[in-house]
Amino acid sequence: MYMRRITVFRSYLCTLFLLSLPIVLAAAAAWQPPSQPKTAVIAHRGASGHAPEHTLSSYRLAALMNADYIEVDVRATKDGKLVALHDATLARTTNAETVYPHRSPWRVSDFSLRELKKLDAGSWFDPRFAGERIPTLDEVIQMLKAERVEAPLYIETKQPGIERAVVHLLKKHGFLQQRRVMFQSFHPESLQALRPLIPHGIRLIQLVGEKEARSGRDELLQQIAVYADGIGLPLSAVTEEWVRAAHGRGLMVHVYTVNEPHDLARLCAMGVDGVFTDYPDRPGRIAACRRLPRH
Repeated sequence: MYMRRITVFRSYLCTLFLLSLPIVLAAAAAWQPPSQPKTAVIAHRGASGHAPEHTLSSYRLAALMNADYIEVDVRATKDGKLVALHDATLARTTNAETVYPHRSPWRVSDFSLRELKKLDAGSWFDPRFAGERIPTLDEVIQMLKAERVEAPLYIETKQPGIERAVVHLLKKHGFLQQRRVMFQSFHPESLQALRPLIPHGIRLIQLVGEKEARSGRDELLQQIAVYADGIGLPLSAVTEEWVRAAHGRGLMVHVYTVNEPHDLARLCAMGVDGVFTDYPDRPGRIAACRRLPRH
């Protein structure tokens, strides 16, 4: 009787195994290894390799090219309006010298928004963009909302003191949330001012220059980790040691500005978290970046 029960039990196990085998094999065939975290592609001043930087055309192109983030540098005008401009002066990217010949050195902070709106911000790049205007941050957000652009903003505060105004505007448009915005600045005091004004989860990135990046790495990272979530490094200074040290302190690493394929491959192999590029439309680069194994 005992041996008979064992035989029946074995027969039951065998049947159960044969019935479940197709399910096991199907699950094995469908299994994929966990995907590696991707390296974010950040449109540097918009798609600035194809259109004049920090114009609505540049931002639109960046969105069409499926950038993960769209960078917007923000400054304040003389009358306190927030505009998208990288330089502290207007000479390089507008015709300010022609329109206002006696107002050298054409500092942004010396002009009202109304005066800035008279400037051509596109012809310097290509005559096809003649008539482009300097956009306000409000106009940038309105355009993104109207055209249903999902890419978050990556805002750089170019001067301390504008944080409350930026936060107020983002809140008004429903952009003050983790999936809609990230901040960066070369000014630690700007990021420190932002921290208590923004919800938990919105990232702050401390930008550093080449000279700063090449001296006192561990001490610098220790200081940054107190108030920020990541570090922005120049391409010329980033190394595997930098990436490991930053990640060891829980900091993200974003690198500026990456336009050559061999640089992108090298950085992705290091495991950087994001790259700024003037050309977010080059799918070969982006695909290769996201395909590489991460260390």
